[in-house]
Amino acid sequence: MRTELLGQEKNIVKIKLEIEANEFTKALNKALNQLSQQVNIPGFRKGHVKRSVLEMRYGKDAIYQEALEQLMPDEIRQIVDDYDLEPIEAPSLTLTEKIEEGKPVLCELVFEVRPEVVLPEIDGMEIEKVVTNVTEADVDKLAKRIRVQLADIKEVDRPIQDGDLVDLELTIRTLNPDGSEEAEQLRPEPTHEKINLSDETIRAQVREALIGKSKGDEASAEFDVEEKHADRALAGKHVSYKMKIETVSEYVLPEINENFYKDVFGPDTEIKDEEAFRAKLRQDIENEVADENRRDFQDRAIELVAGKSKVELPDKFVERQIHAMRHEDEDWAKANGISIEEAYALDTEEGRTGYEKLLRDRAETAVRNVLVMDEAARKFDIHLEQEDLEAEFERRAAQLNVSKGFVARYFHENKNQMDRLTDELKWSKVADALISHMTVKEVSELSQTEQGE
Repeated sequence: MRTELLGQEKNIVKIKLEIEANEFTKALNKALNQLSQQVNIPGFRKGHVKRSVLEMRYGKDAIYQEALEQLMPDEIRQIVDDYDLEPIEAPSLTLTEKIEEGKPVLCELVFEVRPEVVLPEIDGMEIEKVVTNVTEADVDKLAKRIRVQLADIKEVDRPIQDGDLVDLELTIRTLNPDGSEEAEQLRPEPTHEKINLSDETIRAQVREALIGKSKGDEASAEFDVEEKHADRALAGKHVSYKMKIETVSEYVLPEINENFYKDVFGPDTEIKDEEAFRAKLRQDIENEVADENRRDFQDRAIELVAGKSKVELPDKFVERQIHAMRHEDEDWAKANGISIEEAYALDTEEGRTGYEKLLRDRAETAVRNVLVMDEAARKFDIHLEQEDLEAEFERRAAQLNVSKGFVARYFHENKNQMDRLTDELKWSKVADALISHMTVKEVSELSQTEQGE
């Protein structure tokens, strides 16, 4: 085998390949032998079919192609090693001259390789880190939520008070921006809902509309839904709630005593008094907040470095990502009982045209982040080790109160979940490496710049 680099433009590498005549002859004989073993032709035993008969059946060019396919995997591996290439998919092959037996086979290979990524100067980059102090009020809220979860529910005949559970018939509509008229009914029929007014996340407009009302009364509330709301049908909309109250119930909260602690933490709990109970809740909140802040901190570090990196995005990478994201959106639309066209309208006012642009932007961001993180992993020589996986299994087992072996088996038996986990762990290590080179400013809340506003 002889090779010659013909040129490279961006992430496309062209290489001339010359396969020596004797190499091709060996591959051709092997291909003929395999075809002779496979074909079933009357009058010939398998393995004894003449070449002329095979050429009549398949054609000479097809047999030559089969011989090339026998050769190419080893040839490509050697080229990748010799030229230190990182292909992102199998190369395309073109014969530059017609094959003639007894002569070298000349062809051209075109590789699409991982593009060059130029990282910015990371040392000294500034980034904000949110440090949240857990207050006694935070502990009070969690303690109340736990008591509500274990409470008995008692229907009452009185006006609604803050903290009650309200059964109601709900109709949701969107309004025009000026609120002048109803623009669209999101749900064709009213739905029966339970609204827990002890939940501090209930919108103030809904809470205020309900308090003081009684069974059989009607109430209404209007509010703007944030752009990043989890329900894409509501995100960014001005919404009207029409509510007809069916029943009002109150929570009969359990007393805080040893039986309560056993109900919350299990019969073998070491929690025996309110001081230990509140200390445990405080620690749980601190751990949860720390995890959320850490993930957000790492994501912002990745976005910061990726946004300042120089990289030419491969079209095939982007198109592949677009295909995967579109498939996810189609699955989401199907699961929510709407058409993909309706889903387009939820994502952008421009419908399909706007959706396609948004989808491409999302895909390009995802591809850029992956390429930059891979380059950063090489720069800092970061690899995912078995002990990283073991530590994560241990962490999740403690979190779920199950054995480490149970968690490990789950991931080993579910390849997709294991792949996702290993990607998350590697990204986390790379993000931590990036952060270690940055100037970190601790803040109680992010500045508008860091929030992207």
